[in-house]
Amino acid sequence: MRQFITRKRIKVPRYKLYYWMFAGIILTFFFLSIFVHLFCQNINQEKFLPILLGNSFGIGIESSSFQDYFYLNSFGLSILEDETVMEENPSLEDVVTHDLTKTVYLYNTFQTDQYKNNYFSSYSIGAYVLQASFILSEYLKDYGIGSLVEEESMAKVLKEENISYTNSYAASRILLEKRVEENPSLAYYFDLQVSDYEKEATTVEIDHVSYAKILFVVGTDNGNYVANQSFAMRLNEILEEKYQELSRGVSLRGGVGYQGVYNQDFSSRALLIQVGGIHNTIDEVNRSLNILAEVLATYIKEENHEKE
Repeated sequence: MRQFITRKRIKVPRYKLYYWMFAGIILTFFFLSIFVHLFCQNINQEKFLPILLGNSFGIGIESSSFQDYFYLNSFGLSILEDETVMEENPSLEDVVTHDLTKTVYLYNTFQTDQYKNNYFSSYSIGAYVLQASFILSEYLKDYGIGSLVEEESMAKVLKEENISYTNSYAASRILLEKRVEENPSLAYYFDLQVSDYEKEATTVEIDHVSYAKILFVVGTDNGNYVANQSFAMRLNEILEEKYQELSRGVSLRGGVGYQGVYNQDFSSRALLIQVGGIHNTIDEVNRSLNILAEVLATYIKEENHEKE
């Protein structure tokens, strides 16, 4: 008879199996991280990132600047702060950045005023008029004009200085004087605001594209009234020469029921500008701000040329 020899199975405790599986995972991640680190060190990331994005989303990116491309397509404008000049063989020593002299001050007496819901909502960002100041600042940069956007909270100033909301111009005046003291190069002061008029009054369609209309407001209860009116009229003339339909004209406001000053006693180059209204979307406002930047740049360069 054949004898069958049975072999006893060796049982490995379950906790040891888990131990080796865990150790294997740790080692895998360790070697993978080393590989990724070495890979990133040996590739041209400026070229790799656009290619990676292009293959992921089915788009082609030719721009050498991934950051510039991202902002350009997310918000419709470039957010790069400085213009970079590079030689044929660039190095850190060869890179020169040129900061534009800040001559325009952009602020919002009523920072919390909003435009209609828009594409910013997908980022949980309200379409506040403050965004309009930043957008205009970027467009001005395209024309070689530096600007300063007021970022300090107006509500905070109202609270700290014990100023009522109805007297908000007193709060924006505090910041205006502070910024000018810090930046003596500032020469033009624009308070961007939102109109509460109906959409029909604040919107126009040009070549089947919707724009927010622009209104220049002059306070008549201050010593610079005549000079400010002349300033506003010239800006409006330039605007109407380019896009007449976009202008709501120049509004003179003073007397009973109006503030009448709007901080325009500070300078003959200070204005309140309403770009669109509460029923306009930020993309309608964005298109108009592009044109407003051209208007302001035309005037500023025109005035500088006269001084030469």
